[in-house]
Amino acid sequence: MSRTPGATSSPETYKALVALDSRLATSLGTILYDLVKLRASQLNGCAFCVDKHAADLERLGVPARTIYALPAWEETPFFDETQRVALAFVERLTGGIDAVDDALWDEAGRLLGEERRTDLLVAVGTINTWNMLGITTHLHPAP
Repeated sequence: MSRTPGATSSPETYKALVALDSRLATSLGTILYDLVKLRASQLNGCAFCVDKHAADLERLGVPARTIYALPAWEETPFFDETQRVALAFVERLTGGIDAVDDALWDEAGRLLGEERRTDLLVAVGTINTWNMLGITTHLHPAP
């Protein structure tokens, strides 16, 4: 059974998500936002989004070994402290709502500031929405 992609079935909602993506990339920076999107997509098992965001990071010049190491980010030296706090947010929020403890919340505020910390929360929610769309409509990466 074929399923209609969100861009076709609800173009106005799709355009709003694309606009939100653009705003979040501006706020967080393209590389940080793509790391957030890739890690959430890995956790959610969205093959389309994993392929897309890994390729985006490659195009941005992120070393391949950094991209490959993302599932083991806590055990590698490839990520700076801002990236680490963002990846911790991804893992806690993708695993369940309100799983960010006070220490992580404070560290994110110190590294990102209030506005970017809020944008990070929205970013995690946004990529989870994209993953739901991709998985539920059976999007797959091109061979």
